[in-house]
Amino acid sequence: LNQLAEKYRNQGYTVVVRPGPDQLPSFARDFQVELLACRKDGNVLVTVKANQADMAADSNLSRYAEVIERQPGWRYDLFVLGSDRQMVDERREAPEQSRDDTLKALDEAENMLAGGFTAQSLIAAWAALESAMRQTLRAQGSRTGWATSSRALLNESVSSGTLSIGEFQDLERLFDLRNVIAHGFAAPPVERSQVERVIETARMLLSESELAKQTA
Repeated sequence: LNQLAEKYRNQGYTVVVRPGPDQLPSFARDFQVELLACRKDGNVLVTVKANQADMAADSNLSRYAEVIERQPGWRYDLFVLGSDRQMVDERREAPEQSRDDTLKALDEAENMLAGGFTAQSLIAAWAALESAMRQTLRAQGSRTGWATSSRALLNESVSSGTLSIGEFQDLERLFDLRNVIAHGFAAPPVERSQVERVIETARMLLSESELAKQTA
């Protein structure tokens, strides 16, 4: 928890660990959160869970997210420290893509986009982006893999400074759009620029992961 707090401090936040009701904003006085991070351009309330089981058992998380998302200048971050690998069937563990595999996947997403398949290209581009995030975070010493959720990858990427706050917010919105499409719900038209943003970010992360390996 202290290490996570330090990551926020390195991004310019003033951090309170385990804030009490008198330290929390009025809309969150009854919230049980682990970190309060404040900065001129925005504030964060952070929940930290030891593992996936603890996260699933907490019925308040969705309420926290709903309330915080309505507050201007505030966002909600959720971190799961352990992956509960004992709960994951090892036979489901899939090998990670190589950097070349991910670059090839991005090329294929661009080809789909050029062919006019914007919704499908967003799904393909997002898959490559998740691979790029994992590769970058592992190059920085993080332990990410099969059990690391998409949301956790985004949270850890912004906390580590790999993604800026603006990039995180843009990608979070695109992640929600990706989910609507992937799960078969009616979605607004996908813009070409949205897919290009995902592809560009993934290529940037792959370059950063390669640089991190060379300087390690």
